[in-house]
Amino acid sequence: MKTVWSISLTEEVPQGSIAVVGLPDVGLVGPIATSHLVRQWDLRSIGYIDSPSMPPVILFHEASPLLPLRIYGGYKGNDFILVVHSDVAIPPQSIHGLAAFLTSKLLERGVRRLFLLGGIAVQDRLNIEVPRTYAASIEPEMLDYAKRMGIEPLREGFIGGVYAQILKEGYKKKLGALALLSECFLNYPDPGASASTLQALSKLIGKDVDVKQLIEQEEEIRLKLRELMKRTMETMKGAGKEYEYTIPALYV
Repeated sequence: MKTVWSISLTEEVPQGSIAVVGLPDVGLVGPIATSHLVRQWDLRSIGYIDSPSMPPVILFHEASPLLPLRIYGGYKGNDFILVVHSDVAIPPQSIHGLAAFLTSKLLERGVRRLFLLGGIAVQDRLNIEVPRTYAASIEPEMLDYAKRMGIEPLREGFIGGVYAQILKEGYKKKLGALALLSECFLNYPDPGASASTLQALSKLIGKDVDVKQLIEQEEEIRLKLRELMKRTMETMKGAGKEYEYTIPALYV
């Protein structure tokens, strides 16, 4: 049965906007980064995305209801920034539908560039002081630009999960999309990796992002997000993440 998705926006998104997505995945790098971005740039809540296939939960913040998959927006300089943030992991059965729906809606609203913020789990993360960030894009021009800005391309290997499906949908629909993936812990919230990802985003879109607070409150954030990390690990089973530890057969 086809899953029905819906979007609700309280204001129009200007043509040529920049979209940034942060969804729960390894190290919770994406939602930690987008949560910080929303506060840092004082972006306002402008809508939500929902579907019957999403977990039946609703959040309350300062007595106000919030849907788990929300949209924030606002101007940063001359550019309108659209942030898609989720406080719950996307269930495997919802990934295809969400990726197709999200990319279609972004194209309809004339989004110019799409950035996916996330992590790539590494075994020796404890020994890495400043995580490296890799760029993976379906558009050669965006990848070339990332290289010129000093961000290494992801040269080999699989990307699994919801970002892989969004990249695939972007490829089919010719939507310029680039994933920024920082070295991170697999199953511990990793604000340090989120800081690296945001610094890479800052280079690419030319907007300052102060990550000092993320670094200073690293342990506090990690403790607060333990339960979300646990739920995300359970949800990631069957989402294609296991392929990220596999060498593509063609290149053996």
